[in-house]
Amino acid sequence: MGERGAGAGVLRVHPGRMNPSDCRTGWGVSGGRCTAWMPGGLDAGPMNVLVTGATGLIGNAIAHRLVKQGAAVRALVRDLARASKLLPPSVRLIQGDVTSPGTLPAAMQDVELVFHAAGMPEQWHRDDSIFDRVNREGSVNVLSAAHAAKVRRVVYTSTMDVFAAPRGGELTEAHIDPHPKPTVYERSKQEAERAVEAIRQQGLDVVFVNPSAVYGPSPVHVGLNSFFIQLLNKKAPLLPPGGMSVVHVDGCTDVHLAAAERGANGERYLVSDQYVSNADLALAIHGAAGAGKPPAVAPVFLMEALARVSAPLARVFPFTPLVAPGQLSFMRWEARVNAAKAQRELAFRPTPLADGVARTVAFLREQGLVPRA
Repeated sequence: MGERGAGAGVLRVHPGRMNPSDCRTGWGVSGGRCTAWMPGGLDAGPMNVLVTGATGLIGNAIAHRLVKQGAAVRALVRDLARASKLLPPSVRLIQGDVTSPGTLPAAMQDVELVFHAAGMPEQWHRDDSIFDRVNREGSVNVLSAAHAAKVRRVVYTSTMDVFAAPRGGELTEAHIDPHPKPTVYERSKQEAERAVEAIRQQGLDVVFVNPSAVYGPSPVHVGLNSFFIQLLNKKAPLLPPGGMSVVHVDGCTDVHLAAAERGANGERYLVSDQYVSNADLALAIHGAAGAGKPPAVAPVFLMEALARVSAPLARVFPFTPLVAPGQLSFMRWEARVNAAKAQRELAFRPTPLADGVARTVAFLREQGLVPRA
C-alpha cells in the first residue's frame, strides 16, 4: 500500500456536553442534537480526517476546503500519480479502493471523521454490476471499516435521487422512495442508503448529504461540468428535454462540512440552489460565454428512440450512448428540491445560477477546456 505526505495542521474536537440518548462520551450537543467537531474547538487533541472520492468533484472540493481550514487530511485513492496532481501536497495519499476491504483499515487508523464521497456517478457503464459494487458494496466496506475503527462520525454523500415526488413535484427529506428508480445508478444509490442506514443502526454516527446535480470550478471534469464542456465545444447538437435541480460545488461543500460539525446523527440534508430546465441552463452557459444561441431542445420521441437504439449498440461498440436507459425519465421527472432544512440547520446559502455559471465558464476557459470569446 502506497502513501504520500504526512498531513498538516489540526481541527479540534469540542468536548461539549453529553447527551446519553444519542451522543458518545465527549461529544457536543447543539439544539438537543449530537455534534461531531468544530474548527478551532477547545481542550481536545488533533483530528485526522479521511476523504474517499477525493479525485471526484465533491470529494476533491471537500479535501481542498479541509486543508484550507487546517485539517490533517488523508485521502483514499486508487491512482497515486493522478491524485497527486489533483490534491494539495499536504494531503496524505493512501492507496486503496472502496471495493477492496483489505485496504481500508490502514486508511482508518487514528481517524475521527470520514467524508465518504466516493461513488460511481455516471448514468451508464457497459458493466452494470459496477454500480452496485462501488456505490453499495463500497459504502458497506467503508462504513464497516469506520465502525470497526471507532470513527466518531461519517458524512455520507448520497443523492437527491433516493427521494420520491411526482413529476414536477417537490422533494423533501420526509419521503424516501421505496420503489426502484429508472436507472441502475439510482437503484444502486437507493440500496447504498439502506445499507448505510443499517450500519448506522449498529452504532456508527452517520449524517447523510443528498446533493442535486453538482457543478462549479474544479480540476475534476465530470458530471454537470462535462455538459458545460460539450456545449461550449459544440459537441451537443441538441439538448435533452426536461431539466434538473442543480447546486454549485461551493455550497455543496459548505453543507458537507457543516454536516460534520453540527448535523444530526441519522438526518438527511437535501442540497440544491434551484431547479433549471436544460434549455435555460444552456442559455445561461452560452450567455456567460458570449457564445450566441444554444442548440434547440430535442423532441421527446427522438430522445426515446435514441435511448432505445444507442444503449444496446454501446455495449458492443466503443462509445457512450447519447442517452442512458432511464436517464431521459430522470430529466423529465423535473422534481424541485426543497433545501430549507439545510438552510435552516446547516446555514446553507444557495448560489445564484448566473453567478455560479459565470464562475464555472471562466474557470473552464482558464483551463483551456472551452473556447475563449
